[in-house]
Amino acid sequence: MIIPKIKNNPRWGFVSGRISVLEAKLLPREFFLNLIDQEHLEDIVPQLQDTFLRDHISPGTVWADFSDLCDRFFHEFALSIREESPSTLPADFFLLAGDYLNLKSALTGSSEFPFYSGLLSHEKLLAVSHGDYADLPPALRESETGFAGEIGETDPAILDIILDGAYLRNLLAMARELGSELITAYIHDRVLSYLVIVFWRALWHQQPLRLYQQYLLPLGDLSHNVTDLSGMPSVESWPPLIGGILGDMLSESLELPEDEQISGFELRAANHLTRIARDGKLQTAGPERVFAFLAGLHVEVQNLKLVTNGRLNRIDKTLLRQRLRECYV
Repeated sequence: MIIPKIKNNPRWGFVSGRISVLEAKLLPREFFLNLIDQEHLEDIVPQLQDTFLRDHISPGTVWADFSDLCDRFFHEFALSIREESPSTLPADFFLLAGDYLNLKSALTGSSEFPFYSGLLSHEKLLAVSHGDYADLPPALRESETGFAGEIGETDPAILDIILDGAYLRNLLAMARELGSELITAYIHDRVLSYLVIVFWRALWHQQPLRLYQQYLLPLGDLSHNVTDLSGMPSVESWPPLIGGILGDMLSESLELPEDEQISGFELRAANHLTRIARDGKLQTAGPERVFAFLAGLHVEVQNLKLVTNGRLNRIDKTLLRQRLRECYV
């Protein structure tokens, strides 16, 4: 996909200036390869002092909570970027997933919301958990199946699909609202690759694909992809349905050993999205610059979790190298 030239927007000058400084601190692939090669935990800690996590790492750090430490850092960082931006949308894209995970808990009557939230406050989630649905995201109300009745009685597997559909609609609606061609291209391929993975995992677990057609829609221009995939229970037939770069990546992934195919496609899709985001660096000031940096930082955090937790759990070094995501820099 060719991304058109990005125009600069002076209103974004302040936050883009901050991003310009921060981008220089993002880590290259060589850093993670070096981290993988460290033999002992005590050798990993000094390396982490050279990352954005340095203020979150202390001698008393509980390594079992490292993933949560990383997630908390990214959440707090994205919120700080959002506060300095003329529009919250570039940061909201990266905060939305936690909201929908918490929303699932709320809709099942729980008052425990374990994920970091961005757009749905604790108060709104509590109201939902008590049966007050006034503040449900509009994307959830747009489900073709409707959202009436006792939601607490909904099959948890069906609720997962309904919330997946709402989350994807929410992403697409935010991209339309922002009106950036680069971000729209990124979100389009993010949603399409997400759909492929959801359907593929459903096949793997022998779940009926028609359920996904029933509960995921509508998804705008991507609705036909849901219909096509749900009617084609052979993954080998999917690449031409998906088309483009993602279709090619799907074909490549099908050549891997069967138990590595889904994860192989997931990694290829993530790297593809990073390449789209990199074009945001061409903008001096604007939402694309902010979005692109957060996309790069998110990849960095995922790599830090992969490598550090992998070394703690003695996962094979070769496997860790293979699973590393392509870095933003």
